[in-house]
Amino acid sequence: MPLVDGPELEIDQELTSLYSQSFTSNKGILVDNAGLAWMRWRADGLEAWWNFFEENIDAPMGRRLANAACDEEEWLISGGQIDVSGFFKKRKASDAIISRWKLYGWGMPSISPPGVEGGFLTPIVCGILQADLERQNNERYKMRWEQKTADMCRLNLEISTMPLVPSGPSKNSSNYQIGESVELQIESGWRLDGQRHCLLPSGLFSRLEDSCAGLVADISDDIRDAWPQINDGFLSMALASFRLFIAGEELFMALDAESWLETADVVFGEKGLSSPIEAKSIDENGGVELHYESLPFLPISLGMLAGAWTRCEGRPVKVELIDDEDKIVIRLFSRYELA
Repeated sequence: MPLVDGPELEIDQELTSLYSQSFTSNKGILVDNAGLAWMRWRADGLEAWWNFFEENIDAPMGRRLANAACDEEEWLISGGQIDVSGFFKKRKASDAIISRWKLYGWGMPSISPPGVEGGFLTPIVCGILQADLERQNNERYKMRWEQKTADMCRLNLEISTMPLVPSGPSKNSSNYQIGESVELQIESGWRLDGQRHCLLPSGLFSRLEDSCAGLVADISDDIRDAWPQINDGFLSMALASFRLFIAGEELFMALDAESWLETADVVFGEKGLSSPIEAKSIDENGGVELHYESLPFLPISLGMLAGAWTRCEGRPVKVELIDDEDKIVIRLFSRYELA
């Protein structure tokens, strides 16, 4: 994605300080104070990734994405992160929600009427706000959203008879050790170099993958043969990440195994996509084997790495995945034999 020049923005010192207090980095995994993994997305990149994903999975997925976001946020705040007590309880609760949204770059939530201004991918922000309002009001809702403008959406909430039972953790809710402090100069509006960003938890994408169960993606046999056969939700997410990297203009230069270690750490580790702990050359044609301790955003990381290999080598890639208890191994090499 090309960067667009614009007016220079001031550093948001309060947000920059809050971010450094709330997150650490452990082997390229962005870890919050509860030990959960998050990823930093460029907002326009997330929109493009979603479009690629829906094309791959060949089904409208907005409602499933909203449900995944709602369930994940419901679980994240089940420990009382936005709960308040005492005088002015309603105002305090609203302030707690607004502060939470500012930390993660989700936009400006409106409690009454419910909606979001300056958000990003509408199903995600609407699902998150639904969970926050259900927690605040102790009510379960049926939710529909309406896109008022390109920068504003409204939630239509109808009280549901479903019990207000918090969602459990996703299958990807591993706890990671707190790592080294991270410093990031964040401009007003959660911008980096003028570009809007946001933070999203790994559990959201795990829930989205689970919601694809039973769907058959529109993916050719030739492409399927080149990728690990996990499930069509996983493959659609990985291919969307691959296409996103190829469509962008991010440089990735790796001439050997050692440079793969260094470059993957810089390009992907700083976003929370994990850094390899070991790299090996596996052939004389650029094939590489990367070892990881953990990959909380596995399909996304896999797709991005495959895109990076294709960018480096200029050839179609073959991707293999070995996931065992001790480590995760990703092998990237030429899809076709070279003469």
